[in-house]
Amino acid sequence: MDSSTDKPNNRSKLMPILVCALAGLFYFYEFAIQVSPSVMTDDLMRDLQIGAASVGFISAFFYYGYTPMQLPAGMLYDRFGPRILISIAACICASGALIFGLSQDIWMAALGRFMTGFGSSFAFIGCLVLVSRWFAPKYFALLAGVVQAMSSIGAMVGEMPFAHLVATYGWRHTMIYTSFAGYLVVILVWLIVRDSPNGKIDKQVSTGQFGHGVWHKLHNVSRHSQTWWIALYAFAIWAPIVTFAALWGVPFLMAKYGLSTPVAASMVSLIWIGIGLGSPFTGWASDRIGRRCLPLTLCGLIGAFATVAVIYVHLPVWVILIALFAFGFAASGQTLSFGVVQDTNPPRRVGTAIGLNNMCVVLGGALFQPLVGVLLHHTWHGAMQNGAPFYSVHDYQVALVMVPICYFIAFITSASKIRETHCKSQFR
Repeated sequence: MDSSTDKPNNRSKLMPILVCALAGLFYFYEFAIQVSPSVMTDDLMRDLQIGAASVGFISAFFYYGYTPMQLPAGMLYDRFGPRILISIAACICASGALIFGLSQDIWMAALGRFMTGFGSSFAFIGCLVLVSRWFAPKYFALLAGVVQAMSSIGAMVGEMPFAHLVATYGWRHTMIYTSFAGYLVVILVWLIVRDSPNGKIDKQVSTGQFGHGVWHKLHNVSRHSQTWWIALYAFAIWAPIVTFAALWGVPFLMAKYGLSTPVAASMVSLIWIGIGLGSPFTGWASDRIGRRCLPLTLCGLIGAFATVAVIYVHLPVWVILIALFAFGFAASGQTLSFGVVQDTNPPRRVGTAIGLNNMCVVLGGALFQPLVGVLLHHTWHGAMQNGAPFYSVHDYQVALVMVPICYFIAFITSASKIRETHCKSQFR
């Protein structure tokens, strides 16, 4: 039994909020670092003497460290608890930012990105573990939504304020100072965060109960076709975000409209606002109408139209701003995909299924960030600007073709392959 119900007067009522807020701060921090290369692409190309293909390669190393850790991270939390793991993960993440800021070549920069991705892979899961231990179950869905919103806020910080910092201090000093902020997070987490209200790990969980038979669970989850159709949808609906919003959107808007980096970053931030507002709304609307597939399908359709407008049509700025918001709003379908995962799996396998689905969500960054860079490199005609390769609007339009295609795939998948659950578990 949770000791929080036995001795409610032995701790401050603010302690649960403080503990979970600090975990959320790490999630916020890692997301800011995750998208930060989007506002320093020209600087990276100039200082490291590389092209777009190499920039995409460097940025994607974040996801090479992040993606494979989604399943192991859950098992490690069950074994060791949040305090020590979040502290170590935040330290690795901050150290990766420091190495990235000090890098003199592509491999050192890639190592820094890999370390930030590896450390970041523990952030979201750690938040949910602490929420589950420090708050009553009736608050879990609400607080999980709040935690998800932290990613959008972190992404906006990683673009708008970072753009100004890079313009003022340069990308190296910006990342070095960012690493110092990360070490401060490590200290705060270690001093304040506790694994549970009584400060101890539940021994029944920590002995590896989750880890026992995990491969058997993964095998059972993987056998069902719905697992892969939902995963395909989750991949397709989020790949445009990690491709465009997290890296290539800022330089594309700069090329298309002749904008400065801070202005282009502020426009891209509308995508993150759309995600932050769309995710809870889409979940609420789905529960309200008692359907999953209709909202999923509409998200794919909205995203396809919005990205075609942003990338291929020259529109007035105010229309582009609306389209960018719709671009992000459509991506909220990835949050709802986890609801479908929960509906279509028995409770004993939901955790494994969620981990697998989340791996597919972030896989787009590992695949498409470098792919766009390679396509840009092959369409480039040798133009240079301020010591860095200059890519035309046409170059970007060719390289970013997979962005609307992904939304269209999400639309087709949800409309024809994902079974409607009517927001109810199929195993009760």
